[in-house]
Amino acid sequence: MRKVTLRVPTKAVVDLGLVSARFFAHNESLEVLHTFASADSVSQVVRIRRKGPLPSTAEIERRRGELLGRYALRGFEVLDRDDAREEVTALITRRIPHDLAALLREVGSEVVPGQPFIVGPRETILTIYAAEGRLPVVYGLLGNLGIRYEVASARVYRGERSSLGDLTERQRATLELAYRLGYYDTPSRTSLARLANIAGVSRAAVSKTLRRAEARVLAATFGGQVSQAAKPRSPL
Repeated sequence: MRKVTLRVPTKAVVDLGLVSARFFAHNESLEVLHTFASADSVSQVVRIRRKGPLPSTAEIERRRGELLGRYALRGFEVLDRDDAREEVTALITRRIPHDLAALLREVGSEVVPGQPFIVGPRETILTIYAAEGRLPVVYGLLGNLGIRYEVASARVYRGERSSLGDLTERQRATLELAYRLGYYDTPSRTSLARLANIAGVSRAAVSKTLRRAEARVLAATFGGQVSQAAKPRSPL
């Protein structure tokens, strides 16, 4: 398994429909924290850095319809804000553009996005986890689409040493999504059904992913081990 970071022109990302060119009129950058793709849509937890002070949460809510239309979104929800850094963390949902859908079908589930994934006005830094044999496919697809790219780094991925280090990328993303949406609050602010809808899987699948992630975090925190049958072998 390789962790590869690429540099590509942001115009290519705009052309694929991942971000609107109008976005940079009021914002400095878009950082994709987690991505969940379903049949015809993609949901992302993103961190948006504004140019200047953030509008109030009430103002953002008032202009929700305008924002959905401006950036061709199906959904937009503020999860957190940092006024000192002029950043807002949000959950956005958009239709998967045709070209991007074709690209996702070609690379398959053996290639998943990672961090950093930062879209700036001119350059985008994109990180992926991929099996060694899938990298030529990824590079070939980028070439076929006419996307110029530079490999900034490529290294063997052996996981991370932290309480989250034993989680797969899917487990980590689902756990963070549940936390950000208030699944663990009392009372809970979201449901398994909503998490499943965002992640594009069944309620049973989300529940299973969360249980496995929770077990690994607890084992790493308090000692012990989880069953070998469930031990992840890659970040996928």
